[in-house]
Amino acid sequence: MSRPWLLACFIMVMLLFAGSPAMAQSESGVISGVVLDRYGAPLKTVSVRASNLDDGLTVESITDNKGFFRMDKMSAGSYEVQVSLGPQGIHKRKVKLPKGQSVKVDFVFDVREPRAIDPTYRPTPPSLI
Repeated sequence: MSRPWLLACFIMVMLLFAGSPAMAQSESGVISGVVLDRYGAPLKTVSVRASNLDDGLTVESITDNKGFFRMDKMSAGSYEVQVSLGPQGIHKRKVKLPKGQSVKVDFVFDVREPRAIDPTYRPTPPSLI
């Protein structure tokens, strides 16, 4: 009598492992990048928005202390990524995010005075070598 129960357990374990590869594959992607000024200094707490051009879904992010942003669990499709830096303007880029992939989008703003954006910014002195 214990044989049918043992067979049923074996089949359940096999089905569980058979589904694991399918669960490991992700259909969502990542849009990430950095926002810098023309001197290479990171622009902190800058608003970044990615709008899916196919379905209109919009995701927003804020850059960290290194100017880095990341948007996870994005569906595949065409996006317009927009960075808004107040009086310095808005930069936009169109990107295509393949299913399960990552896309890196970097932005450089021509900020006249870096201290206007980040009061703690100190440019590195030129090398004498």
